[in-house]
Amino acid sequence: MVIDPNLLDQAKGAGTRLTAAERQALVARADYNTAIRRLHLGGASLREIAGALSLSHQRVQQVVSAAGGSWWQIWRRRAQPADAVCTWCGRPPSEVEKLIAGPKIYICDACVGAAERVLQQRESAARGLIHVGPGTKYRCDFCGKRASETRPIVAGPANACSDCLGVCRGILDSRVA
Repeated sequence: MVIDPNLLDQAKGAGTRLTAAERQALVARADYNTAIRRLHLGGASLREIAGALSLSHQRVQQVVSAAGGSWWQIWRRRAQPADAVCTWCGRPPSEVEKLIAGPKIYICDACVGAAERVLQQRESAARGLIHVGPGTKYRCDFCGKRASETRPIVAGPANACSDCLGVCRGILDSRVA
């Protein structure tokens, strides 16, 4: 059987348009779900959102959960385990002003300061910490990135890059709970 070239071109064009439309629908769905979640995180109840958007309460709850969860789910997930101690110095939360959690790593306010001093080369080998530049195997325990020219790492009992230490400093300075 011979394929009609005109019909083949039409099929290919329709396939391309379909793929683009499906991709656009996925992006629109993600934007919609994110907007609903932001409404909820902004203080609107699930029932209020459902009423305003003519959706069921259950559907809004599914959308919010799929988009990352509600504020109370986030709060519950961020609770520190009872055995959380600073990975760098070993002090528990009761002995530090603030303990910042990362993925399987914790750092206290004092260790953030010590790491920043090592990065600024005001202190050398403070608490066994060393300044590590690019070309090494060290990775940041917070973000997993390697050291680079613009992102040096402080290595010690755990490793932290300058970007992640900057985020930690921001948390400490803003006193965000």
